Amino acid sequence: MPQEEEAVTAPAQTAGGRSIQKPYIPLVMIFICAGLSILFMNTGLLSFFYLAPLGYAIILSGSFIHTFAIAVSAGIVFNIIKFIAGSNAGAGLMLNIIYFSVIILCFTWIMGGKRFRTAYRFVLASIAGAVISIIFINSPQVKFYEYFHEIAETIFSNSNESGLQDERIIGILSMRNFSPEQMVEMAKSFVLRGGALISMFFLFFINRQIAGVVVSIVKRQKRDFSLIPFSAPANTIWVLSGAIATILLTSMFKIEIFNIFAWNVFTVCAVVFLAQGAGVLMYWLSMRSNVLRLVINVLLVVILFSPFNIFAVAALVIIGVADIWVSFRVPKSA
Repeated sequence: MPQEEEAVTAPAQTAGGRSIQKPYIPLVMIFICAGLSILFMNTGLLSFFYLAPLGYAIILSGSFIHTFAIAVSAGIVFNIIKFIAGSNAGAGLMLNIIYFSVIILCFTWIMGGKRFRTAYRFVLASIAGAVISIIFINSPQVKFYEYFHEIAETIFSNSNESGLQDERIIGILSMRNFSPEQMVEMAKSFVLRGGALISMFFLFFINRQIAGVVVSIVKRQKRDFSLIPFSAPANTIWVLSGAIATILLTSMFKIEIFNIFAWNVFTVCAVVFLAQGAGVLMYWLSMRSNVLRLVINVLLVVILFSPFNIFAVAALVIIGVADIWVSFRVPKSA
């Protein structure tokens, strides 16, 4: 990970020939990346990768503070323009600015912070991102769950009108067991019990990886963001065990607030062990031939986009937990 660097200095010559130090930060590149970030955010499929340009800027400039300040300033100007034009009136100007600023701060801190271990930055930033996301989607201006309810009603009405008989599609949509209102409640429960947290984890992780890959390709600078050396922080397994026990107890005694808290702690620990399990898998693949690696990677992609993806994720979490005691990545000696 690049270390935070407030100013990268380069020598310059004065008229008298004396060498002085002046701050050198590629502001033009940061401005361009901030513009790309806003463009991606408002462009269909690219909206999920709007943080990657900022990660690219931080890796090359070495300063997350300048990148954060420029990106947030550009975002505020863009939101004000949208608000004046009337295309952003529904969501609320101030709420959009706060949400955008917090997400940008979280990601830039992950990319350029240096006072905490990367895993801790990921956890803390994801928690902050999840909190602001829950506030955002539950605000009266956004009406997220109202839109979700409308979509569910549309699906149900279309299926009833067309006489849908495909058992697989019915099973996927759960049309026989749940009403639109129940699906909305399930969505709320999922978001509160780790759904928002998982979304933030993967948003930050994928954009971080993309930024590293782009830097490696464009600048031919190898940026290894591999999970091979990653290991879970000490005592994570005990926190995971306590979270599971708390989930069971709070479910039995119907203690909602502690149940929500326990589910989020469980989610954090599960994602940490998922990363450790992925590191074990990547280590194992690194010791195989290129052909076998290609075949296994294709197989993994197919599994992740199949109904068996939950089993694949669970297997990686279990491998990550087992790695605490088995140490899969320790080379075996004679």
